[in-house]
Amino acid sequence: MSVSSVTVERIELLAIGPDGEKVTWSSHLGTMYEALIVARLFLSNGVEAIAGTTTYTEHEFDRTTFHAAALMAPFVLGRDAFDTQAAYADMRKRYVPLGHLATSLFDIALHDGKAKSEDRPIYRMLGAARHEIPAYASSPLLPTDQAYVDYCHDMLKLGYRAIKIHPDCVFDDDIRLVSTLVEEFAERDVKLSLDVDGMYTLDQALRMGNILDDSGWEFFEAPLPDTDLRGYKALANSLELDVICGGNSLPYPQLIGIALEMGAWDRSRFDVTGIGGFTGAGDVAELTCAHGKACEVQSWGYTLTQAANLHFMLAHRNCTNFEQAAPFELYEFGARQVIRPDADGLVRPSDLPGLGVEMNWNRMEPFVYARRVFTT
Repeated sequence: MSVSSVTVERIELLAIGPDGEKVTWSSHLGTMYEALIVARLFLSNGVEAIAGTTTYTEHEFDRTTFHAAALMAPFVLGRDAFDTQAAYADMRKRYVPLGHLATSLFDIALHDGKAKSEDRPIYRMLGAARHEIPAYASSPLLPTDQAYVDYCHDMLKLGYRAIKIHPDCVFDDDIRLVSTLVEEFAERDVKLSLDVDGMYTLDQALRMGNILDDSGWEFFEAPLPDTDLRGYKALANSLELDVICGGNSLPYPQLIGIALEMGAWDRSRFDVTGIGGFTGAGDVAELTCAHGKACEVQSWGYTLTQAANLHFMLAHRNCTNFEQAAPFELYEFGARQVIRPDADGLVRPSDLPGLGVEMNWNRMEPFVYARRVFTT
């Protein structure tokens, strides 16, 4: 069968709500219902392509991303499965609420199908820049300062050489926690970063940033709301460590390019499953490189979400560390192949083609709370 004749014959969308422990990453938020929204594309050459995005909502599992994907699915059904650029351009023009999320899901699935058809991992298909990358552990919200100390020690034992802290996001409490961690790990070879979920004023961000500067921390994430570009520029101009946004509020390559051009952020920050898949993320990587900066890719989520971001990072040399929500067992739900750091804190994908992840559909079936099927 020729490449040009391979089309998308059937699409199945699943919304899955695992019953594992629920966490959060700020005292301002409730516990998170983290759903996995999956697209299964059945191609005319017999290949099954998959992609999954992780959604985060309070009170109950999300349905909006699932419905956005359902609204986008008819524009993917019947398409040339390998012309990802044309599919991306078409999806970006459609009037679909949360279209960036739906576009991301299908763009990733189409890349998975194309790479599987070529029998190679996605990162090799995109042009491998490396085969492994350092990971950092990304903490949940923890109840006490001592719990964060214990968490960091546990993560170091697992092989991580870098850790990102999600604190209470209450300024005075965060100051105390940072001081505790600085004292505890002053003599350890570990890179620490702080993410305060956009909850500080500019004055508080400057005060905390100076403390992190003096203590040699790696980066300061989301000190302000992502949209406060003037505030970010003032902060980035005042601090030595890299200042980055949270990466969720401006999911458009053009807007990220504007922020980089005005010097608001020291690194770009985005998730492949939210920026437009591999195609949209590639545009951001190119913009970021043009400004001489690095991409700080967000990859918190279930294994399918992690895998998409990992393959992207391995294909682009200006990406830094792989973010891994840890403890990681919660996010391995339903995946037969998982991503874990080795003794040197490095992660790599499996040797399987595409995303390199097979799903245990029988394991996941009891937790499916929404399903749609589209056929030609």
